[in-house]
Amino acid sequence: MKPLLYLEYRLLVNSLKNILRSPKRLIVALFVAVFIFAWFSQTMFLMAGAPRPSQLGFKLPGAGLHLQEMITSAIFLLLCTGTIVLLFQAFSTGSLIFSLAHIDFLFPTPIPRRSVLLLKLLRDYLKYILWIGFFLTLSGAPLMVALGGSFYPYGLVSIAGLAAYLLFVLNITHTINIIFTFGFERFKQAGLLIKTILIVALLSAFVVGLWHFVDTGSADFSLRDAARSPLVRTVFAPTDWCTAVILTPVKSVGKANVEFDKLALLVALAVGSFFILLSRKENIYEPSLGISVKSAQMRMAMRSGDATAIRVQALQAKGTKSARMLYLPPFGRGTTALLWKNLLVRYRMSWGQLILVVILPVALVLAVQRSVPYVQLLQNLPYLLVYMAFLLSITVQPQVRAELKHVNLLKAMPISAWKVVLAQILTGTVYLAAGILFFTATMWIFIPATRTALLPACALVSVFLGFNCVSASIIPALLYPNMRDQAQNFFSQLIGLSLIMVALIPSVVLGVALGVLVDLPLYKIVIPICAVNFILGIASASVSGAIFRRFDPSGD
Repeated sequence: MKPLLYLEYRLLVNSLKNILRSPKRLIVALFVAVFIFAWFSQTMFLMAGAPRPSQLGFKLPGAGLHLQEMITSAIFLLLCTGTIVLLFQAFSTGSLIFSLAHIDFLFPTPIPRRSVLLLKLLRDYLKYILWIGFFLTLSGAPLMVALGGSFYPYGLVSIAGLAAYLLFVLNITHTINIIFTFGFERFKQAGLLIKTILIVALLSAFVVGLWHFVDTGSADFSLRDAARSPLVRTVFAPTDWCTAVILTPVKSVGKANVEFDKLALLVALAVGSFFILLSRKENIYEPSLGISVKSAQMRMAMRSGDATAIRVQALQAKGTKSARMLYLPPFGRGTTALLWKNLLVRYRMSWGQLILVVILPVALVLAVQRSVPYVQLLQNLPYLLVYMAFLLSITVQPQVRAELKHVNLLKAMPISAWKVVLAQILTGTVYLAAGILFFTATMWIFIPATRTALLPACALVSVFLGFNCVSASIIPALLYPNMRDQAQNFFSQLIGLSLIMVALIPSVVLGVALGVLVDLPLYKIVIPICAVNFILGIASASVSGAIFRRFDPSGD
């Protein structure tokens, strides 16, 4: 155990030295440290009795038992689904992932495997608990403000309960994977039985919820009844306990309501499963070796930003199959051919995301239609398209930085630098415009209140605004192209977001000045905004072209 502790100590010390020696890493570390200190200080003040956000006069009207039931049902079903996914993966793929350095230098040593497993688990447990605390605080604090309460001190019970449940599930998945790796034939029938029980339990909840929705037409109570299915409550009893513990801050608004018995059961399950895992005598290195190497290769591909390498790793993991997508041949010459190639690459590499872009607008619009009864509010829903253009423009920058991995090919093409950059900008703008137009059509079909002149006006403005924002976000992508450097990643994203915000200012100023102060007709407001965004987008593309012209492929 002493060599392992020394190894972890040296890894920590070397990491700190690398941060202190590099100004790029040091600045990022200082930003993170300031954020963590501010979050920790606020937490301590809240726990010491300082004025909470709920005491400042804001409270969501009508938030009562019904909202708590919906939150409980949603959390329970999400936890059940996540648990099933982890358990199914455990039968075929291990989740004990070691680094390549550990595989090369630690596995061949005579250090007991149980000691290696113990230290690995403790390190993972600490990491999971910190992430759970961060995300629960980040999501729970605003929710409790809306409900008129505070996330602390009862939020500590939520963090402890979710952490205990996650550790229990992970210990079980590790144990299942080790057992089925060395005894698949002996336990094949037991594995099929476990999978069948999990699927039938989840399907019973779906059937109950669907039957109630067909009978009553109420989506809210259908979700509640689905989560109350007797079979799913029995099979996923620990998940039910975890859900009750997570919602301790919600149930404790006005009076304390802490279910320490369920928290104690979760902790007992986590501790018991931990000792069961440690008691296994099989070789833990064998099931973790393959997944560790694949994970390291995928991580390297993602850090490099090479979409081709990521696709190769995914195909190696899942196996190849014949293409079933629509075949589109090459088209055009020069800049047109480059733009067409970029569009096809995005289509072939991100077709899953494109399907999600089609599904999400429909789901969001249907949810708004059912939950917002005010016609005046629905008439202003097209303004959401402008916000969508802002969000979609942020996603273009990483894709441009990934293309710079092949900058040697791009600079060798007989195409002007600004035209190469313009092709990259138009690629992002075309997909942004497609998303905006599909969202517009969805609003037009499902929400009659949006069928006014405001909808096409916002759609047109959003496309030109997206072109302007995409052009602005590409500038830092060319200045900080190295995706393997975390400091460059941080500055690229920070500067890109700042430039996008600056690009939004002219549209906001023109909209307020012409629409509110001067009160011009809608088309007289749209035309100047679109013209200004087009001019600013071309200017940003010219700046990016100048940077790309001086870009050195041999360095970062």
